[in-house]
Amino acid sequence: MAPILAYGRGGTRLRTLDAPGGACYSWLVTTASPYDSIRPEDVERGRLLAAVAYLPGLCFLGLLGAPENAFIGFHARQGFLLFAVEVALVVFFCIYDGTLGRIPYVGPFIGYVVKFLVWTSILLLTAFAVAKAANGETTRLPYLGDHVERVPF
Repeated sequence: MAPILAYGRGGTRLRTLDAPGGACYSWLVTTASPYDSIRPEDVERGRLLAAVAYLPGLCFLGLLGAPENAFIGFHARQGFLLFAVEVALVVFFCIYDGTLGRIPYVGPFIGYVVKFLVWTSILLLTAFAVAKAANGETTRLPYLGDHVERVPF
């Protein structure tokens, strides 16, 4: 859909009324997250469970242990998204090893290099998230942090 343009006198273009590919709203749309204002008590009580939530598979521990704590909920949801990415990568690498990984010499070499880079970056991202949660910060992870509100639990 093409943006709607406003024209002034003499046919000069003034401004775009709609962002390209975006929606045009006639009212104020809030983009605030419920995690922008977390109480300091929740942060102090939830640092340990929030840090543990990033370890593979332990994201549910925080949600079951303190479901009313918003700080733990934020980190548990981000930990769940990171865990889902890890599971998807395991499935992808299993498929790769069974198909393209069987090409002599080239397949395993490319697989080893890519796996090393991917799992090292996942490890660094997990360590970064654990450190931020232990310090009491609600830092969003790159690419995953934008989808925290979409986690259904």
